[in-house]
Amino acid sequence: MFLFGKTRSCILVLLAVLSMANFAFALSFDSSNETRSSKLYWKSNLIPISISASLFTGNPAIRPDSDVSGAISRSLETWEKAANIKFEATITDSFSVSPPGKSGDGVSLLTIAQTPENLMLFGGDPNDVSARTRVFYSGKGNITEADIVLNPYQQFSTDGSFGTFDLEATLTHEIGHLLGLEHSLVLGSTMQENQAKNGVYGLPAFSSRTLSEDDIAAVRSIYGVSGDSADCCGSLSGRLTFSKGKPAASFFVWLEEFRTGRVISGTSTNAEGDFSFESLPIGEFDVFVRLNSRGSGMMNFTPERLGRVRIENGKNFVLDRKLSPRSNDFELKYVGFSGQLSVLSIPLEPGKTFVVYLGGRNFDSKELLVAFSSPFINIVPGTMMDHDFGKDLSVVSFEVRLEEEIPDGDYTVAVRKADGASDVLVGVLTVGKQFNGINSYLIN
Repeated sequence: MFLFGKTRSCILVLLAVLSMANFAFALSFDSSNETRSSKLYWKSNLIPISISASLFTGNPAIRPDSDVSGAISRSLETWEKAANIKFEATITDSFSVSPPGKSGDGVSLLTIAQTPENLMLFGGDPNDVSARTRVFYSGKGNITEADIVLNPYQQFSTDGSFGTFDLEATLTHEIGHLLGLEHSLVLGSTMQENQAKNGVYGLPAFSSRTLSEDDIAAVRSIYGVSGDSADCCGSLSGRLTFSKGKPAASFFVWLEEFRTGRVISGTSTNAEGDFSFESLPIGEFDVFVRLNSRGSGMMNFTPERLGRVRIENGKNFVLDRKLSPRSNDFELKYVGFSGQLSVLSIPLEPGKTFVVYLGGRNFDSKELLVAFSSPFINIVPGTMMDHDFGKDLSVVSFEVRLEEEIPDGDYTVAVRKADGASDVLVGVLTVGKQFNGINSYLIN
């Protein structure tokens, strides 16, 4: 069966352009949107946020006995530990966010109240959304206000109650938007676009409470590092083109740690094919690329390895490459445990063996080679098998063994056919991010 945790948590952005003061724009960003050409950021590293009393007044959207104060504090502290920022949180009796317009009221509000102003952010259809964040910013990219509305028609908890959204995980994601971050294409990141409800894979959905390497690199690229850090930072930039010089626009570039295979960071090329990474840790990394989004044109582009780079403190590595695209006749779309398929990363525990499912289009167990970038992850020979999920969906499963020494982080699954065509799910195996419970997918 399917158990999708595909509820989107979107960021709604209002643009106040200083040179066009009579106009305002509303944009909704998700992973299919082209990356903005410039980053949004708070001008000061001291960021104010007002917590509405609606979160503490026995709101029916929050299960009784939930640790609301703790969830808010921990989610703010999670981002403070990652970058050079500090939140100034206060409690307010205000329930409603700023009305639509070219500028807000200057108060960044976190609320769950069921008011007309708040519900307008959900566009009249709040059924599939856990929360939304609206950011006001100037033509220079300076954030002037950011409002977070938790969906009052959903249920939130802090104890993993089945069928509810985890309050701390939701807040951690939305605060990332408040800081100016977009959605990530690294499936194990907190800022990836889909949020699970508790119960997907039979587990509490706690993993998004903890930032991935990709989340940390993204926020540090805007606000810098908090305190002294011996392993940070360098940068990488480059341009991707095709053989005739045409820019490779809307391609996803990601870095994996050379010795461990951990996904470190990901970004997308712009219209000119340019990409850049800032605030990367020091070390050697393999660089890969695939098409940013699928559904048209070169939707089955085979991922490529661009090369290996050495990131050094205070230096920028330049990597320009020409792509040689080839199309696939198959596609990976889903991952899962115990008969459940989803678009969400799966939590794994070191030293254990798990049954992992892959779903997609036009493949079977007899023609696939499954591989991992990490030497700490191995497929158990002879365990690959097919499953019948209907004629329009190909599904295989296999046993995966994790070594005890595997570092915490997100890891990629790659599959390849005999003709060399391949596909990947980037950062889809998550190790060490608050693993919870033992289920039937665990072998030993």
